[in-house]
Amino acid sequence: MRTTQTQLEVDAEVTLFGFTPTPIVVTILPRSRRWRVTNALATFLVTVSLTAPLVIFPPHAVWLLGGLGVGTFLAHRRYIERFTLMSATGQCPKCEHTLSLSKMRLRSPHPLPCDLCHHESVLSLPRGTLQGHARD
Repeated sequence: MRTTQTQLEVDAEVTLFGFTPTPIVVTILPRSRRWRVTNALATFLVTVSLTAPLVIFPPHAVWLLGGLGVGTFLAHRRYIERFTLMSATGQCPKCEHTLSLSKMRLRSPHPLPCDLCHHESVLSLPRGTLQGHARD
């Protein structure tokens, strides 16, 4: 495991039931509580401000409640993003195709779909990798 600035570069595995796990190198960015709160609040305010003009159209309450609901949902998703998966370099355990992904919230377990064989592998990080890096 190597640390560059605030990003972590971790050697992990990609597992798929019935196939030999393959190594993968992932870059993970820990997110601070301040970043999460700021982005959650910004997401909520942008969503509500975009839906606010729709309140003039009937049924008024539906647009208001819909905007508040969607804003709350998206803000919650942003707030729970403790780690962001920035990049991954590895191969699919089944077809050995290079796995590609875009920047996204790191989930546990984290699915890694293969563009070639369409099987969904799982990213397996070593135990305790992220425990000391949560920046709350």
